[in-house]
Amino acid sequence: MVAPPKYDDLALKYVLAEQDEKDKLREISQQAAKAIQDSTNRRLAIGQWVASVSRWMQSTGDEDLISRARALEFLASTLEVLSNREDTLNADQVKLLIAFFGSLFENDHKAGVTASAKALRYLVGMKYFQPTLGRNIIQSVCKLGDDFKLQPPSTRLELYTLLRGLLQDPAVASNISAQQDGNAGFALDMLSLCRNERDPENLMVWFEILKAVLQDFDPPEKVTSEIFKAFSAYFPISLRPTATPSAVTTDDLKVALRSCFSAHHRVANLAIPFLVDKLDKGDQTVAVKVDILLTLDACLTGYADPERSVEPYADQIWGSLKYEVRNGEIQDIIKATLKVLCSLTKRLGGEKSRSFLDNAWIDLKEDISDSKYTSQAGRLLIAIVGATPASFSSLVPRAIEHIKKNIKQTSSVLHKRHLMAMLSSILKLRLHLVSDLAFNSSPTGGRVPLSDELFGDSLFRDLYLPFWEEHANVSSPIEHIAILRETMQGLGALVGQKSSQGDSLRLCSDTNCETIFSLLAKPVIVSPLEGPKYFDSVEERVPQDLLDAGREALINAVPLYPPSFRYLLLQYLASIKAAQNLQQQPYDLASHIRSVSTTLCAIVQADTLSPTDRWLHETALINAFLQGLQWMLSERTDPVVLSVFIDAIHEVVKSALNGQEVSNSDPCITGEWYHDFITHLDATDAPRIDLDRQGTIEVSNDEDSEDDKGRSKRAYSIFVVQQIYRRFTVVANPSTTSDGKALPNTYAVGLGRELAGGQPDLVLREDLLLNRIGNLATAVIRILSGDEQESLALDTEVFNLFHSATTKEAGSVGKPAALSTLNDFRTSSLSLGLMQGLRPSALRPQVLLTALHDLVHALVENRVSCSDTTRAVLDTLLTVASNKFCVQNYHELQGELRLVQEPLVAKLNQLFGINQIPESTKLTLQTFRSILHYLAGIVPLLPRPRERCELLNLIVDRAPTNITMGREFAQNLGLLVAPRECLSERNHAGRKKLNKQWLYYNIVSPYLGRCFPGPDVNGQESVNRAVATFSILRYLDYERYTEDVATIVRIGIRSLSTFKIGTETEVLLTVLFQIVENDPSQLEEHLPGLIQGLIAIYGMARNAKPNVGGESGNGSKAKGRDHLATRMYTLQFFQQLTRSGYKTHLLLPHRTGLLRPLAAACGDSVREIRRTALEARKAWVELN
Repeated sequence: MVAPPKYDDLALKYVLAEQDEKDKLREISQQAAKAIQDSTNRRLAIGQWVASVSRWMQSTGDEDLISRARALEFLASTLEVLSNREDTLNADQVKLLIAFFGSLFENDHKAGVTASAKALRYLVGMKYFQPTLGRNIIQSVCKLGDDFKLQPPSTRLELYTLLRGLLQDPAVASNISAQQDGNAGFALDMLSLCRNERDPENLMVWFEILKAVLQDFDPPEKVTSEIFKAFSAYFPISLRPTATPSAVTTDDLKVALRSCFSAHHRVANLAIPFLVDKLDKGDQTVAVKVDILLTLDACLTGYADPERSVEPYADQIWGSLKYEVRNGEIQDIIKATLKVLCSLTKRLGGEKSRSFLDNAWIDLKEDISDSKYTSQAGRLLIAIVGATPASFSSLVPRAIEHIKKNIKQTSSVLHKRHLMAMLSSILKLRLHLVSDLAFNSSPTGGRVPLSDELFGDSLFRDLYLPFWEEHANVSSPIEHIAILRETMQGLGALVGQKSSQGDSLRLCSDTNCETIFSLLAKPVIVSPLEGPKYFDSVEERVPQDLLDAGREALINAVPLYPPSFRYLLLQYLASIKAAQNLQQQPYDLASHIRSVSTTLCAIVQADTLSPTDRWLHETALINAFLQGLQWMLSERTDPVVLSVFIDAIHEVVKSALNGQEVSNSDPCITGEWYHDFITHLDATDAPRIDLDRQGTIEVSNDEDSEDDKGRSKRAYSIFVVQQIYRRFTVVANPSTTSDGKALPNTYAVGLGRELAGGQPDLVLREDLLLNRIGNLATAVIRILSGDEQESLALDTEVFNLFHSATTKEAGSVGKPAALSTLNDFRTSSLSLGLMQGLRPSALRPQVLLTALHDLVHALVENRVSCSDTTRAVLDTLLTVASNKFCVQNYHELQGELRLVQEPLVAKLNQLFGINQIPESTKLTLQTFRSILHYLAGIVPLLPRPRERCELLNLIVDRAPTNITMGREFAQNLGLLVAPRECLSERNHAGRKKLNKQWLYYNIVSPYLGRCFPGPDVNGQESVNRAVATFSILRYLDYERYTEDVATIVRIGIRSLSTFKIGTETEVLLTVLFQIVENDPSQLEEHLPGLIQGLIAIYGMARNAKPNVGGESGNGSKAKGRDHLATRMYTLQFFQQLTRSGYKTHLLLPHRTGLLRPLAAACGDSVREIRRTALEARKAWVELN
């Protein structure tokens, strides 16, 4: 059996161990604790354990202080281990040890205090600690006397922690209370000991101790006064900056000290006068005043027995605090003051409450009549009347009567504005209070009346309506805008006033509510659309301030009175017709309609609308937009105006479908269910613009559950898209191929008569309209689950454009053409809108293959004539179609895809061949770009693209080496990796992980060496390869090419002198900018050549002629705005060099040569360039 360790040896090891050897010290303590616990005679073992430190205790010299402290720490750390085993020591042993460590406070003020405090804290937590010993420990600690403040802060913290633990222990506190005989002498002893504490961490614990004494003991008045003096001496408290940072903040100290003031109502007679007196002193800072007010609020809300602790000081508080609002300017102080007054009013009751309210009203009444103080009086009034039902019922009737009187008597615009603002605040407050059951309830369980008779029709007829008629006429001065703004806020709150008796009875009649909304609608809906000017003195139809105020009032008011929305929509439709009849310019009319439509959209998106009301409003608003669109179509309105309605519908649909993710458990839209849904809508007379049926705005919906509501939203959105598509398109039979050959037994879909085209500008506006319709369709289709898209057979509608049912009814037979050639392919925008949102699983391979064949034939083989806008859409459609294959089906479709790619490969060989057919550069580039668009979609799907795609190999190998157009081909290679919305995740695009990384290693990295001239690389090819490299790199993250960045930098420096000003230099600077942001050290050794090269580029861009085809130095062409962008990019790069962490000595040699071109750039003709030049020059001048 192993002999237990000797305590003397353990103590010696502990004393000799290094202070930072935490594990070793812990192990020694655990050995000692285990020896005590395992001992058969614990009394003897404890005696030996204590005696093990006697050799250090006998010395009285200061030279042994450290050793003695370490020895006592050995005992304390052993007790820490034993404290986790609570029953190791019995009551006698605990008492004996407490006596031993307690004696050290008197006998060893230097070495024994910290360890003794720790030891006692562990002993207090043991199972057999006797609460009667708590008072003895406090007395022992207090024997430190003046030596207490000589202890280091960490030691004092141990003592504070010990005292706090004792006083917060219910058994100890009860025993001390029983022993104190009403004098609380222990508290005076502690105050004498700790009065001058300054350490932040110690103060936090000291304030807790004082709070515990006030709350849990019953100190006599004299002792309470001394305690108050002790903590109030610190008020207001702050934290001075010190060399040793503390974890305690000033706010922590403020909260801890505040808890002492509010600890118990026995200090109310001291605390409240003290705080009010502090507040009345005029030399307080903002932070101090706010601290005083927050502390006073904590006292008023925390004190019990308000009749004795709060009510005697109510008038004193009001007399002081009212001036903080009346004469105050600092909002933080005003807000804190209002909070205190609200808390004060809540604590008053009975006669004292009535007396206080009467006295307050005397002051408020006088200030309300004085225009200088009306606004401040309103804030004070709201703070008081919002506190209790009694204060509301007492003061509000008097206030409303007085406001009415002053409105009639005053001629001051400012006074009227403040009076109306006060009335609006009362109305808004009552809206909140009526719905607050906790506020509006009596002790017997009933509802407390809140002056219902004052907040209905009488207030509108007697005050608001005549006031509005007086101040809202055309000849009113512009100053009335501010008055009307406040009036509209009040009207918006008035329509929502309900009975305070809980029966939801509206206090305003429906007639008056409709009148109110007609008043609010005039500046927000009527005047912006049909005029006339709201005020003669302004240029715009409605001043922006008034328009914003009316919009806010409607957003707040409609949820309070839901039937009003139908009235607003009817007014909107009537005003649209009136606006159209005024023969306004299309862009002006579109701007006015867009402004009002945005307001209506904001109303249905209000957070205060219930989900049910919101969806009803959303459907009503969509229907109103459909009716407006239909009427505008009947009037042959410009496409610019029609686009506004599509955008508005898109906004509402997006809001309705926001956050919808269809899960497997949600009800699914099936073909049969959707047919029944449409039947129901037709039965309820929903608008059908495809059938020229106006219908009604409001459509009923019988489904109630949230899941069904989500399904209905999706279905209704599809229904809207369907009818818009059908309205703008028609079916032609037979259809034709892209080269004009008729296809019997087929049909194609073309544009309707409203989009017949004509002038190029008109066609462009029509195409923009079609693009917006396609975007709307995408937003709806992509929300649907794959099952829903399949069930509705949406892949067949990509080119049918929702005319499948129409052709069947007409008896058309045969397979529909995949791509409509009618109207020069302009329906492609609509097809793109549908295909873009479809999931790959919902698209049958045959549909995709047919589409690809037709697109390739049109864009590459036949190369039909169409506008640049339409060709861009067809290219995007080709990208989407090539990307929508399910990856799992790729192996099965290799043969079919090879057939699609054969004409593309053939065309490329023709373009790259020696005997290529001469054709225009534009047509060649269009063909090449179309092939790149195809690859951009298909390559992300393939597991090892270059090995499986002959097209990609052909382009990467041969395009930059082409003699005639290699440079133009290289400029476009970035299309392979350019980010596209159509290939985004939300549009269900397919993409392999690390696809871009793989592409870099296969189409960029292997060719970096060929960006320099060599034996087998001529100068032109090296330049073309560099152009291709940067064209691709601009779209890649820095991490993709970080391994080759040194080579890329060398290519970039060389290219500064070989690239053309414009797109090439912009791409180059974009990549260099990315490098200098991520790793500036890569450019460090190239700074001289880089800066000189950029100076030359800026000079050429500055001297380049803006006209297309103009030549600049070195044969570079600056087309359109290219030279402007190059100048901007160059200046931004110069500025970035100073921010990139380069050592100054690397940049200073170049400053002189750079400041001259920067100074010249400060006189640039473009403002943004001048601003950038000034910032860059300042950065270089300040290099030090």
